[in-house]
Amino acid sequence: MKYLILIIPLLIAVVQAQNFETGDNSTVSGCSTHCAYSDDSLSCWNKTLEFFERILLGQMRHYIAVQINIDQWHRRHDSHYNSHFEQAIVESNNTMQALITENDVIDSETVSVVVQTLIRRVQRESNKMISWVPHFICPIPCEYKYSIWKNLFIVSAILNICLLFVIFPFIRRMSRKQKTEALIRD
Repeated sequence: MKYLILIIPLLIAVVQAQNFETGDNSTVSGCSTHCAYSDDSLSCWNKTLEFFERILLGQMRHYIAVQINIDQWHRRHDSHYNSHFEQAIVESNNTMQALITENDVIDSETVSVVVQTLIRRVQRESNKMISWVPHFICPIPCEYKYSIWKNLFIVSAILNICLLFVIFPFIRRMSRKQKTEALIRD
């Protein structure tokens, strides 16, 4: 019983740590949809702007990392590979231009400049075979790690088994007690 009392807090700590590691949808902070023109100060808007600046920089970093990884893949799998960064600019530009809607706050010229700038950075960074390629991560909703639910299931199963071990002797004792009481009365 003493060990059970020690194990339960440890299991809870593991579950908490796993939740912190994988994250959940409440870990996004800094972005607010409650900013209003009638606010007394710009603190809400500035905080939201800072959030999107961090997100924008991070997404540009991931975009460049993925493009470098694609180039490095070609360098490792195609012995006659020549970099086609101009083609990458055209393909990426066409893909992003198709996502622009009518009366969008971003126009096609902005997209073209951003794509060219980012691919030029890829070209400078991935001009030879490199041993260390940049890392990228997907946003939480994209590839949410569901291992927390697996861990919770395991903890729940362990707790149910422990509960059986604790309650089963109690039930047997009560059952025996009822049998002996019945014999005395008869």
